[in-house]
Amino acid sequence: MNSYGQSIHGFHHMHGEIRVEQVNKDKTEKDVELNLPPGGFNLLVLTYLSASTLVESIRSTESLKTPQKVIDALKAFLETLTELKDSDLSADWRYCERLSKSWYEMQRTLEGATFPSSSLNELINLVNHYPEKGDHTLGYYLSLHAGEQWIPFPFMEILKKLHENKKEIPQFLRIGEIALRSLV
Repeated sequence: MNSYGQSIHGFHHMHGEIRVEQVNKDKTEKDVELNLPPGGFNLLVLTYLSASTLVESIRSTESLKTPQKVIDALKAFLETLTELKDSDLSADWRYCERLSKSWYEMQRTLEGATFPSSSLNELINLVNHYPEKGDHTLGYYLSLHAGEQWIPFPFMEILKKLHENKKEIPQFLRIGEIALRSLV
């Protein structure tokens, strides 16, 4: 057995430098200085730290709430995309403009928004990288086309391919629905 003050397994105790009495004296002086009952200063500090933690928790929870405009814009985009699933609207410039505007509106509402939704990011990446091979993607044409009354032929081809491939649009819609449920 080791005697008090000696090394234990190579670690030296620093018992001579710890002054518990001084810390307790400082706390007691604070109690007297602030006209608090004994231990009141500790309670005051604990209350402050608890309140600070609670306020920070509320702030972080508020920042996780998704603005309704993001949810509405995502719904509008998914509804417009569903129309393409039902019929080939790739040559209809009004449909192309509506789809593009709904994409633009969704992108605009997401600017500066902070909330967790990996499925929404997955949907955006899917649109921005579809099709994998080609000069430009669906996301490129949707962003470029917003508000214009012209339809580039490659954009029409992408929409036609989306309509014809019965697996693609349901994949977009499925990921979009998962994103929507995670935001609500």
